[in-house]
Amino acid sequence: MDQHAAPYVLAAGQARSHPGTSPVIKTGAADTRGLVTFCEEVAEPRTPGAPLHVHDHDDEFVYVIDAYLLVQLGEERHDLGPGCFAWLPRQVPHTFANVSDSPVHIVGGAAPGGIEEAFAAQSAYLAQLQGQPDMERIAAIWPGHARAVGPPIEADAAPVASPT
Repeated sequence: MDQHAAPYVLAAGQARSHPGTSPVIKTGAADTRGLVTFCEEVAEPRTPGAPLHVHDHDDEFVYVIDAYLLVQLGEERHDLGPGCFAWLPRQVPHTFANVSDSPVHIVGGAAPGGIEEAFAAQSAYLAQLQGQPDMERIAAIWPGHARAVGPPIEADAAPVASPT
């Protein structure tokens, strides 16, 4: 029997699963028969994203709703403004950062779904921290989803993002 979630609607700010996780999970593997994870996030000003990393089995995407996001794909960096989209295919190193002075509102996701489990584990670890995260501990959260291949973008050292 093909089992999947019944249709549902979420209010602004509501999560479908893993409450308190960053990014906010709007739908995940349990709802889509493993096909996709879709999430929403507001990145605070001058904040780095994950270290430069690679997914061997997941494709990701990001769409900017508001403000500007610096995205790195391989060696290239792109300033994405409102309405801009980036496809982050598997096996291509990527990361992003908010290098602007305003919060940036983004939506994104991954296919296939399931990455929400790693987001939840990482959020739980970061929530209990007193100081800097242990990158080996972060790496241990992500096996099967991602592996770090470089540092994050230094958000404070990067030029302020603007449209390209």
